[in-house]
Amino acid sequence: MANRKEIADRVIAKWQAKGFVIDEDAEFKALLGLWIAGDLSIDDVRRRYMKLLLERERNARA
Repeated sequence: MANRKEIADRVIAKWQAKGFVIDEDAEFKALLGLWIAGDLSIDDVRRRYMKLLLERERNARA
């Protein structure tokens, strides 16, 4: 678990250093936490996050 946390922290820091905004939403953080705990694969995190983004977009249009 610590290894996945280190990986996540390193990737987030790398992207932030390049100027990318990292989602601070609680739902995204929860997905990341599930991956760190080993409860989800990274592919599942990606799929669920894409679904979350689509839902946000639909809600913004409504």
